[in-house]
Amino acid sequence: MSDANTAIAQAHTAAQEAKAKKAPTATPNTTARVRRFQEAERRTKALAAPTLADILRLVPSDDQIALIVSAFGVEAGDADELTGAGSSAIRDQYEIMAPVLVSQYRGEPDYRGLKMHLDRIVDAFVRSAYGAANYYESRRQAAKDAANEYANEHRDTDRMGIDGGPNRVDGLRRIAAEHGAKAYVLSNVAAGACAAYRELMGEDWKPYQSGRTQSVSEGAAAAQAAALGF
Repeated sequence: MSDANTAIAQAHTAAQEAKAKKAPTATPNTTARVRRFQEAERRTKALAAPTLADILRLVPSDDQIALIVSAFGVEAGDADELTGAGSSAIRDQYEIMAPVLVSQYRGEPDYRGLKMHLDRIVDAFVRSAYGAANYYESRRQAAKDAANEYANEHRDTDRMGIDGGPNRVDGLRRIAAEHGAKAYVLSNVAAGACAAYRELMGEDWKPYQSGRTQSVSEGAAAAQAAALGF
């Protein structure tokens, strides 16, 4: 390595070490913010191709929804009926569309057309449930932050609302509870759809993902080329 390259490398190393020394020590609040950012980033990525697992990480569990129903008096439906509804929707489509979408190829039934159709239907159920689950999580976090005296700039956790009504935190908790119930309902329907798909198709449903995604620069270049007509 030449003297110039050696000097550059040493300078770069020294700069990195100096930067590391100046870096502030992580505090509990900083760690929490980083964790929330990472979770939000993961949810954003899941928006492109959500799975049932993504939904179940966010929605209330069976035990938790029972507590929510008891505490807030919201309606969350019957889990078995909801799962059955999702399953029936896929089975009905299978029976109705199989005679049309299953073709013959070299004397054997070709299920690809039917599979693509069912893929898209299950995808719709999953996306609906994931949207609700994602919104519930954002409302739950907002209620949690508001209840924390360090995160709540209004410091009104113990204050009554106008005319003795519920305070701001109580309102946020109820909103979160209502959306938690909605997300739970839709997650059960999606779970039923996925279960029926697995039984009918012999494999787990998976969201469609393109084999190759464009980079930001490639996408911008493509848009510019399209704008210019070539």
